[in-house]
Amino acid sequence: MWQTYKDDGLVVWGMAGQDESVDNLVYFRDALGISFPILVDPGGRVYAEYEVLNRFPTAAYPADYIIDSAGVVAYVSNGYEPDEWLPILEEELGL
Repeated sequence: MWQTYKDDGLVVWGMAGQDESVDNLVYFRDALGISFPILVDPGGRVYAEYEVLNRFPTAAYPADYIIDSAGVVAYVSNGYEPDEWLPILEEELGL
């Protein structure tokens, strides 16, 4: 997704869990060949802001968000469902 749509304006950030060490994040990033930034959220403050808006029945990871250019959540899921988010992503990018 990142490689396909980055030239169309897509920005992707990974968000680490609040208890993840930087060493674990670097290992994870390198092992999976991730090229987008992975942010650290000490204390889980940013995650908590979005969690209040979008409660899931489980705390499963990953949680996927599409946030539009105005900062409004356009899509959220705690499962990897490309058939659901791809049309929303393309609409947000104007494709």
